Amino acid sequence: MGPGKALSRRFILAAAVLLLFTVLAAGCDSENENTGTKPDEAETRVSILAEEITYENHFQAGIDMDFFWQFDAEGEELHIRLESPGSGWLAVGFEPSTRMQDAEMVIAGFEDDEFLLEEHIGTGPTSHEQIEESYIEKYAGEHEEELTVAEFVLPLTGDTRYELQSGEVYEVIFAYHDEADNFLQRHSQRTSAEVEF
Repeated sequence: MGPGKALSRRFILAAAVLLLFTVLAAGCDSENENTGTKPDEAETRVSILAEEITYENHFQAGIDMDFFWQFDAEGEELHIRLESPGSGWLAVGFEPSTRMQDAEMVIAGFEDDEFLLEEHIGTGPTSHEQIEESYIEKYAGEHEEELTVAEFVLPLTGDTRYELQSGEVYEVIFAYHDEADNFLQRHSQRTSAEVEF
């Protein structure tokens, strides 16, 4: 074999190793950042809070968590539905600056069959705390062994901290716990993605 063929084989081998490394590095993201899909428009749900609301917008996060949303006709409220495959709490957060920092978070779950919801703020990249004021007045949930559903309505006008608008793209955090009802228990699964509302 001549020197040209040996050089060619080394080049092909180096390129293959580099390609394999790139593919492996892209797939080894432990926090599942920026993963998810926006399925076809056939994926809808009727609200358990308001029968006149049908969720026509759906995003499936890379952690098997479903996010549905629907603005009301006047643009004054944003109806949200979360579904997780776990039996513990579930959460969504909007517009973090770094990981959880500054995210406007909503955490919901069940305690002794009572549905609870809290509003939190991201106080650091990996920490959050409940805020003193409550903006969300309408919420409900459903609970099964391998499915937790939370629905709530974000007020978008008046005294509110939520400033989400239709047609805009926002970074959204998704998280849930497989079993725990304690809102301060670290998540079993977490991801974030940019979602066009």
